[in-house]
Amino acid sequence: MRIRYCLVLGGAGVLAVALGAVKLWPEPVLEPVPVAAFSMPEPLPPPPPPPAPPRRVPVRAVEAVTPPPPPPRETPQVSVARMPPEPMIPEPELSHPPPQYNDDIEPELPQTAQWELDKTARLAALVERDVVRLAREREDAVMQGDYQRSEQIDAMLQRNLEHLRGLHDEIRKLVAVVNGVEPSE
Repeated sequence: MRIRYCLVLGGAGVLAVALGAVKLWPEPVLEPVPVAAFSMPEPLPPPPPPPAPPRRVPVRAVEAVTPPPPPPRETPQVSVARMPPEPMIPEPELSHPPPQYNDDIEPELPQTAQWELDKTARLAALVERDVVRLAREREDAVMQGDYQRSEQIDAMLQRNLEHLRGLHDEIRKLVAVVNGVEPSE
């Protein structure tokens, strides 16, 4: 917001300086023009008459001699730039195009128990963060008297708590597998 005000104020400042410079700029001093300059100028003398065209005298025709043909000129070497081929015009789409087959997806390589444990622990940390945020939002909604919003947040909170319990159970099992201990159910 401050940037907008700075830009507007800066523009107004530049405009004020420009107007002040125009207003305070010294005007050129004009020399007084003598009154004689305003009087009618003397008429110019008339232009001289154009010279008379030269007289043509008819001459008897003598045998016509044809001039020799001009020597043949060498034609200049012209280099022609090679133009790229015109782009191909795409064919119109068919109403039933042939099927396109996708490449096969390589199956995922088997993951180790340690990798699975790390992934699950990271996921549990993210869900815990959401649970804390939702609990705070629910308290804020109750304090503001927005009971409908607090019920919506409570439903999301219960869903995330169930997910978190399932993740903690899975982490316990994976820790037992990584440590080589039989998981107890």
